[in-house]
Amino acid sequence: MIDLNTATAEELATLPSVSLSAAYDLILFRPYLSWEEVEYAPGFGPERVEEIRAAQATLGPPPSRPCLVERDRHDLQA
Repeated sequence: MIDLNTATAEELATLPSVSLSAAYDLILFRPYLSWEEVEYAPGFGPERVEEIRAAQATLGPPPSRPCLVERDRHDLQA
C-alpha cells in the first residue's frame, strides 16, 4: 500500500492516473488528514481521488517533520 503522506514521487506515480508531475503536486500539498483534502491538490477531483483509494492507497499519520513552506515549494518547481 502506498501512503500519500509519506510515499516518494516515484511510488505515487505507480498509482492509477498519477503521473510523475501529478505525484509532485500531491507531495506539495501534504499532509492530508482526510481524503477530501486530497481533492485540493491540482487536478485531483473526487473521481480521481476515488481511483487512488480503490488502488488501496492510504492516508497514514502525517510525518513528524515540518511541512514544506512556500520557498521550498518554489525550489521543487524550479
